[in-house]
Amino acid sequence: MTVEGWHPRVLAFSGGSLLWTEAATVRVDPARIAGSPAGGQRFDYYRAEVFRVGLDRVSRRFTGSPESAAAIRTSIAAMAPGTLSPTGDGGFVVAPESRRFAPPVVWCCDADGVEAVIESDGRADAPVTVGAAWTGTAVRFAQLSGGLQSLRTADPAGLAPATIEPTGPAAAPGLLALSREGVAWVDPADPATLRLRGAGSDPAGATSVALPGPALIFAVAVRVGARVALLRVDEAAPVRAVRVWTGARVPRVALGGGSIAVADGRRVRASLSGPLRVTASGRRIVDAVGVDGRRVAWIERGTRRGARVGVVRLGRLR
Repeated sequence: MTVEGWHPRVLAFSGGSLLWTEAATVRVDPARIAGSPAGGQRFDYYRAEVFRVGLDRVSRRFTGSPESAAAIRTSIAAMAPGTLSPTGDGGFVVAPESRRFAPPVVWCCDADGVEAVIESDGRADAPVTVGAAWTGTAVRFAQLSGGLQSLRTADPAGLAPATIEPTGPAAAPGLLALSREGVAWVDPADPATLRLRGAGSDPAGATSVALPGPALIFAVAVRVGARVALLRVDEAAPVRAVRVWTGARVPRVALGGGSIAVADGRRVRASLSGPLRVTASGRRIVDAVGVDGRRVAWIERGTRRGARVGVVRLGRLR
C-alpha cells in the first residue's frame, strides 16, 4: 500500500488496525485553485494527522484504504508526529510536538466515532506535553512547565475527575516515556540514570537504573563512545537494562506487545526478547516502524510516476 510523501511518521498497531501519525507543511496557492478570487496570497498551514487502515485476522493484509481518523491543523508553527499510543480497539491517543507552541492532546474515539480533545492550551507559556498513554480507562500524559514535571490523567467520557501529580524536576523532551502502568524519565542533570515508577507511587520512591552512557531517547538509546546502544528496560523486577542493539546512529524505535523494533537505514530489526534480529530489508530508507508482539509494520520511501510516496508493508516476527 502506498501513501503520499516522505513525511515524518510514527506507526502503531491498535487491535485490528494499523495507525500512523504524519506531520506535514501544507502550501496553499489560490492561483492554482479553481474559483479562488483574484489576488489571493499563497500561505502555509501545518498538520499532524492520524490515519487508520484495517487489517485481516492475521495482520498480513490490508482490508481497505487508509482513512483520516483525527487531524490537528494550525498556522502557528510546524509539528512533529510526537506520541501515538494505541488503545487496543482501533482507537488511540495522539500528542504531536512542536518547538514553538503546545499542541493539543486528542483521544479517539467513542462508539459514535467522535474524538475528544483532552488538553488544549493556547497560552504562550502553556505546559508542553512530552508523552501520553492510555491506561485502559483514561488518558495519562506528562507535561513540562517552569522547570517542573507533572503527570495528569483525564477520562475522555468525563465520568472521573481529572488528576495532576508532580514528579519532580523536568526531564528533557524525548527523555520521558509513559506506559499503561508507569512512567520512565531521565533527569538532564543525571543523564546516565533512568528513573522508573508506577502510576500513583511516591516520586521519591522511583527505581533508579544505571545506564552505560548518557540517554538519548527511549527505549533506551545511550551514547557509548562513538556508537549508540539500544537498551531494553522491563518494568518487572528485577529492573535492569539489557543491550539489544548497537549502531552508528539513533534509529527509529517502536515498542508494543512486549517487543522492540528499530529501523536503521534500509533494515528493520525486531525481537520479543534478546538481541534484535533482521526482520526485513527495504529497497530504500525506512522512515517509520511499528510493532505489537509478533506483528511488524514499516514505511519505506518510494516513488510513483516521479512523485514521492511511502510504501507501507506488513511483516511478522519468527
